[in-house]
Amino acid sequence: MRGIVCALAGSVCWGFSGTCAQLVMGDFGAPAYWITCVRMLISAVFFLAIVFVKDWRSVGALLRDWRSMISIAAFSIFGIALCQVSYFSVIHHTSAGVGTTIEQLGLVLIMLWTCLRKRRLPNAREVLGLIFAMVGLVLIATQGDLSRLALSQQGCFWGMVSAVALALYTLMPVKVLAKWGSLMVTGFAMLFGGLVLTPVVQPWAVPVEITPAFLIILAAVIVVGTCAAYMLYLQGINDCGPVKAGLLCAAEPVSAMVISVLWLHTPVSAWDIAGCACILVMIVMVTELEPKREGGESALELAGVETEPLPQDPPVFAGRASVLGYYSSRPATMADIARVEALLDDAHRQYAEMGIDEGKFKKYPSSRRLTRSINNGSTYVVENAEGKLIAVFGVSFDPDKNYERGIKGEWVTDIGASPQQYAELHWVVVDKPVRRRGVGSFIVGTACRIAREGGRISLRADIYPENEPMRWLLEKRGFAFCGTIQVRDGFGWQKPRSAYELRVR
Repeated sequence: MRGIVCALAGSVCWGFSGTCAQLVMGDFGAPAYWITCVRMLISAVFFLAIVFVKDWRSVGALLRDWRSMISIAAFSIFGIALCQVSYFSVIHHTSAGVGTTIEQLGLVLIMLWTCLRKRRLPNAREVLGLIFAMVGLVLIATQGDLSRLALSQQGCFWGMVSAVALALYTLMPVKVLAKWGSLMVTGFAMLFGGLVLTPVVQPWAVPVEITPAFLIILAAVIVVGTCAAYMLYLQGINDCGPVKAGLLCAAEPVSAMVISVLWLHTPVSAWDIAGCACILVMIVMVTELEPKREGGESALELAGVETEPLPQDPPVFAGRASVLGYYSSRPATMADIARVEALLDDAHRQYAEMGIDEGKFKKYPSSRRLTRSINNGSTYVVENAEGKLIAVFGVSFDPDKNYERGIKGEWVTDIGASPQQYAELHWVVVDKPVRRRGVGSFIVGTACRIAREGGRISLRADIYPENEPMRWLLEKRGFAFCGTIQVRDGFGWQKPRSAYELRVR
């Protein structure tokens, strides 16, 4: 329900923004590209100021997460900036109603992409909702006269670009939104987009008459139509998924019409009312609450990303990383051994749930081996911002006898090199309530740094072949699958392990 409310509220804010932008461009002569550039830069300052005051450590964590930064930069250019520029361009070559209608064809692209990634057909509610949305938009844009949809070549081109841009805007940030939240993602995306547009637009060189009335309306465009609209709509994508949020976005022309009637006293026709009715039917259809299913789809799953449901929803405008807080690692001490053993016991239970047979007579690592590892400084723990121990892992620099016995495949580095070229990653366990929140990636990144600082060229890891979560994490972080090794336990029994290796320098 929170996602539905946020997506609808974002659409209403965009409708208000459209009315204000119409006044700024029409009555004050401010060019659309000038408005786009200025609103993005000022909004970025607003968002990032809130983020810094609220949790400056999360900003530092995001800046170190270069994959997320690349995703946000791409989203700012191909999502936010392209969406705004193409939308204003299609309106310039057609009209506001026709431009909005063509842009909403992006809903079809969103639905098709989501269904292809999930390998499913659209459900009846999604299809009917899309039909009602498009019918309503066409009625509002054409006033019952389909000849009004006749387009010039430029209008057709920018219309298609705007539809693709809307789809990109809705689909691109799904993963990074889930991790960092709409507040931080929107702030950095606005900053990147504004910095890209500034040397092109050169807003200081554009002649704009600055008056008190102009500043008030511009402030409304920035605060309501940019800050609130983008943050709410992205939160809607994060909570209820790209398909439902995209359909609810069709409420924008309805809100714009209502605001125009109440504020600018714009006349309303029967076709406008009929179009609004169709869009309202669509809203009722897609927002009707469905029974909550065990393991229901999240926004990430709707975008084709396999994941597990979170134990709790992150706070509004925040992501999984903000719930967890910024995390740090340190060598384990003997004071941590009870907590570390509890985490390792939980890992054994999880292995059993995955059908992994570890044997019944010996626990690995044994208490003696764990104690020795802690004493020699090769076991590490991860803590969150409150100092709670949430994960454990080991990085060893000693030669591994199992690796020396040979591999059915080939290592990335030479096994017989002297001095030893690799370090080994072992015992990666994350506390269950905080899984799927970036802790595993933090562990792998920290282990690579430890190996690099220890003078090693690569980091190796071996996992049970059935351990799909760890396999996914290693491959996501760039580890190469090298083959299969045989690990011998204390009783002489051999078990196969999947071997991975990553160059760290």
